[in-house]
Amino acid sequence: MLIDRIEIEQVEPCFADETKIRLIARIPTDVSELLPFLNALLANATYVGEGGGKRKRAGQANSTAYAVDRPALTFTRGPRLITVYPRRVTIAKADDVADAEEVLAWLTERLNYVHQHREEIEPVTEGKIKIKPLDIYGLLPQTNCRECGEQSCLAFALLLLQERHRPRDCSPLYREERWKGKRERLEEVMASLGLPT
Repeated sequence: MLIDRIEIEQVEPCFADETKIRLIARIPTDVSELLPFLNALLANATYVGEGGGKRKRAGQANSTAYAVDRPALTFTRGPRLITVYPRRVTIAKADDVADAEEVLAWLTERLNYVHQHREEIEPVTEGKIKIKPLDIYGLLPQTNCRECGEQSCLAFALLLLQERHRPRDCSPLYREERWKGKRERLEEVMASLGLPT
């Protein structure tokens, strides 16, 4: 096992939602080399590798351009926004410390998994195609029937991407034969993203 535990170092109120928290946690070892492997396993991740982003040129010491001097992997898990750096993790929109601890335990397990299985995983160091809520919305009946408990099909689409709903929560999509094509395409898209179908 590479990592026993990721420790929370700082907790503050979340900027985006005052009922949530944001935090910084410390990873006890450098996980730079594992980030492309973790990126391969996560459907909704954005990876910036070593030296990604804009770079300062020689003689531009006061330039407003920034330099990315280390890799970072950003992804969502439910409503939480998580960024993993070589030796730290930031989480925004966690419910509370207990919720953040659960996310960190999950991340610890994932990092240990990719460390153990990196010979079997093809690392991904490039950006992935991003699926937006509107893309998912196009695969729904768009009737705003509220049978799923949401106010609109667009809200449902967003929550599908956040893993707070499954496609089967849209009753008309599975009940009515006229939506068969959309249903099959939605299931394909969800499976390709590694999200529950």
